[in-house]
Amino acid sequence: MFGKPYSEYIRFQIPFLIALTVVGLLRLVLSITGQPDSVVRFASMTAVGFAGIVYYGVRVRPSGFGSYRHLIPLIFNQGLIANGIAAIGIALAVMGMPNIYDVVEFRPPFARDASPLAHALSHILIGTTLGTLVGWALGSIVMALFGRAKR
Repeated sequence: MFGKPYSEYIRFQIPFLIALTVVGLLRLVLSITGQPDSVVRFASMTAVGFAGIVYYGVRVRPSGFGSYRHLIPLIFNQGLIANGIAAIGIALAVMGMPNIYDVVEFRPPFARDASPLAHALSHILIGTTLGTLVGWALGSIVMALFGRAKR
């Protein structure tokens, strides 16, 4: 992909992929075990994902890994994990294990009335595509400002 094997992308970002998975599953387990949402909300995949985007923007070019186009698969991989965990949480809520991933208050205003299926599909289809584009834009801004190549 963009002149690199897919495994290089995974190798470059494995700490963030592991962190996203751990935080996402921690959030799910805490929620299912009855911890209040006011506590569970601090286990934030969004915060880990944003940290990853900033890191990629700062490190991709100076490390010699690539350029702007190489941010796209990195951010897509993150989004796939985060949105996949959210979809699993929504499915578990439908099966009788209520959790934070399907709480209406945490949905954006346009999705408050969506069915659980529509909500989960939105994470998988829209979250991974639109999320990748927005993340790429943010990562590109960071790269333009702070990701100078080594001389």
